[in-house]
Amino acid sequence: MNTFLKLLRYNLTPVKKGRWVFTSFRGHYSDNPKAISEKLHDLAPEIEIVWLVEERFLSLLPSYVTGVEIHTKAAEKYRASAQVLVDNVYAERACPLQGKGFATRLKAGLLSFFYKTKSKKQKVFTTWHGTPLKRMGKDQIGSTASGFVGQKTVGLMGNRFTAEIIEGITYGKIKTVLTGSPRNDCLLVDEDKAKIKKNLGLPTDKKLVLFAPTFRNDGKDLHEQNIERSGLGQLQAIDFERLFATLKEKFGGEFALVCRFHYHVENAVDWAALEKLSGGRIFNGNLHDDMAAYLACADVLITDASSSMFDFALTKRPCFLFFPDLTYYEEKERGFYLPITTLPFPVSENFETLLQTITSFSKEEYLNGLVSLEKDLGYAEDGSAAENAVKYILERTGE
Repeated sequence: MNTFLKLLRYNLTPVKKGRWVFTSFRGHYSDNPKAISEKLHDLAPEIEIVWLVEERFLSLLPSYVTGVEIHTKAAEKYRASAQVLVDNVYAERACPLQGKGFATRLKAGLLSFFYKTKSKKQKVFTTWHGTPLKRMGKDQIGSTASGFVGQKTVGLMGNRFTAEIIEGITYGKIKTVLTGSPRNDCLLVDEDKAKIKKNLGLPTDKKLVLFAPTFRNDGKDLHEQNIERSGLGQLQAIDFERLFATLKEKFGGEFALVCRFHYHVENAVDWAALEKLSGGRIFNGNLHDDMAAYLACADVLITDASSSMFDFALTKRPCFLFFPDLTYYEEKERGFYLPITTLPFPVSENFETLLQTITSFSKEEYLNGLVSLEKDLGYAEDGSAAENAVKYILERTGE
């Protein structure tokens, strides 16, 4: 009943022309929506820009942004009154359905009525937040999803592959267009890496290997963010001196390691313990909200099933997959949309093999693989994705 009362209030709230409301990862100031917001201010400064964020991110907002703490009544009012909503997770206004009984059909019918009514006045856009290797929604192992109800939404996608999956898991309810991924624009221009490192508080006299594991969403400590399987276990298996020595021998230079944990688990990390484990050569990659900045200044990426591999591919720099629980993850937990061994990124299931794949890395073979990957996935990245997205939305709102 609370859901329907909220939707009723939502529908009855008048839409304010020229108000664009942004969210990212349900409360962050980051990712594709941030890039779109910044470009919108450049191209159409008369537009009112509102961000719904957690309290800790309010101080990061530019002066031209109205910041509102998310999960408050004020935030709901701004969301309801927006002419345009932009986010990177469709679940802000959607309801995946479970089962096919009468109650489910009734719920779907009522929700569809409310969403359809609001969609006549409010334009909604989602950018998603990366190219999915991991299966999602109804495609996940063990899923019982039977449908999807949501406000009329357009997906602004970075490649054809992601667009097809988003349309599929939403049962065709989200229609997509290819604009490129706004957050990736910075990966396609010559950035001053030293300046980025300085802004992020990272050493400017060392090369950086970025470790960015994905989130594991099963296990007894799910509600405590499953930190052991979401990167900590992999770190404990690494001999840092051997890793740095191998990287130096292969690519030259002294290395430091930056750890970027998934936003679901970042608050469960004991950074003091990690720094002690590595002899002070691990740096916190979660201090700043935007992953793209870390990718822009990284010389090497080590991940497992994170979509960051597909973004980092744009830089043409080496990426390695360190995946001790590969078989379990693929067969029991989530499953993959693509056979992981067909990707151009060398795969290792233990630390010794990781060192071997670094030592035997072939730049020529890797670059050829990236060309094939971009073609197969239908990349739409041109370095102007943020501008493409803003212009697309403006055209559809009459601004």
